[in-house]
Amino acid sequence: MNFDYIQKELDYYKKFTPANFVEEKARFFAHIKKKEAYNPFFDYGDNLEAKDYKEIKEALQKEIGSDLIINEFLKVYLDVAEMLIAWKQNDYEALSNISGKIFGSTNTFDISKTIENYKRLTSAAVESAEVYNDEQIGEKFEEEFAKRSLDGWFIEYHEASGGNVSIYESEKKIIIRAGTTETKQGLDCVIAHELDGHAVQAFNAMSNKRYAKWLLSYLGTEKQYEGYATFVVINNLSIAHINSELAYNFALIIATSQAQSSSFYETYQRIYELCRDEDFSFSAAYKAKRGFQDTARIGCFQKENAYSLGALEIIALVEQSEKNYFRLLQGCFPLSAIGFIAGKEPKWQSVKNFNIENQTYFKKMMNLIQN
Repeated sequence: MNFDYIQKELDYYKKFTPANFVEEKARFFAHIKKKEAYNPFFDYGDNLEAKDYKEIKEALQKEIGSDLIINEFLKVYLDVAEMLIAWKQNDYEALSNISGKIFGSTNTFDISKTIENYKRLTSAAVESAEVYNDEQIGEKFEEEFAKRSLDGWFIEYHEASGGNVSIYESEKKIIIRAGTTETKQGLDCVIAHELDGHAVQAFNAMSNKRYAKWLLSYLGTEKQYEGYATFVVINNLSIAHINSELAYNFALIIATSQAQSSSFYETYQRIYELCRDEDFSFSAAYKAKRGFQDTARIGCFQKENAYSLGALEIIALVEQSEKNYFRLLQGCFPLSAIGFIAGKEPKWQSVKNFNIENQTYFKKMMNLIQN
C-alpha cells in the first residue's frame, strides 16, 4: 500500500480548503453590509472522482491484517474514505452523519443548555485589556520556540486558515490566520494546545521507527489528537483559561448544530446574535460548513465536536491508568487502539502532575450541556 499517496488523498483539511475563500468572504460581508442574505459558494481543488475514493477504500480493506495498531487506523481511514465519497457526490446528509461518527456528534449535546451555558460563561468572563494581533501572536510563538529550544521553526500567515492558529509539526511550521486576534487567556490556551499538546505528541511519534508514519497522522483521529491537546490546556492552566476554552468550544458546537438544519447565512446570524463578533461568526459558520460547495444547503462538518468530546475521553482514560497517559503521548491514533500502544514513559512530556480539580471542573461543565 502506498501510504503516502493514500494519506495525501484522504487529507480532508487540505481538500476542504476553498480556492476562493478570500473572495467569498469579501462577497459575504459586502452583502451583510447591505443587510442582504448571502451563502458562499466555495470551489475546491481535487482531481479525484468518487470512484477513485472507492478504489482507495478497497486498497485499505485489503491491508487489514495482523498488526492490531494499524488495523485500528485502517478502520478509521475507511470511514474517512466514505466521508470523501459523500463529499464528491455532494451528499451533504451523509457527509454530516459520517463526520459525526468520526469526530463525535452534536446530537450528544443539549443545544439549548449549550447556549445557556455559553451565555453564562461569556457574561462572567473578565475582559482582558491585552489583545494580540496576528503578528504579536507570531512573536509570542517565537518566544516560546526559544524557551523550549525548538530550532528551525517558522511562522506563516494565511487568510484561509481554518483556525486562528494551526500547527504542522513535522514541517516545524505554525500558520496564523491573517487578521486574527487573541486575548491573553486565549493566547495562553493556543500555545499550550499547539506546543504542549500537538507538538509533544508529534515529537514522541517521530521517535517510533515502526509506527511513526501512522502515529503522526491525524486523519480521523481528532478525538485523540484534539482531545489530548485540550486535556493539556485543562490540566496545565487555570479555571479562567478552561472557561475561555469552554466558551469557544461551546460556540462552535452551537454553530455545528445550527448548520445541521440551516444555511451558512442562518448559522452566521445565530452565532452573531450570541457573540456580536462578525469575524468569529463567519469563522464558526465556515468551520460548520467546511467542505460544502453550496453552503445554502443544510448539513454540517462535525470536526469541532472532537475538542470537548475527545477531552472527556482522554480524562476518563487517564483516570483509569497513568499508563494510558504515557500511551496517549506516543502520537495520534484511534482511541480504540489504546490497549495496543506501549505504556512506556516517553521522552517528551507536557503534563507532570494530574490536576484532578481542573479535570473534575471540566467534566462538571460538560455534564451541564450533554443529553
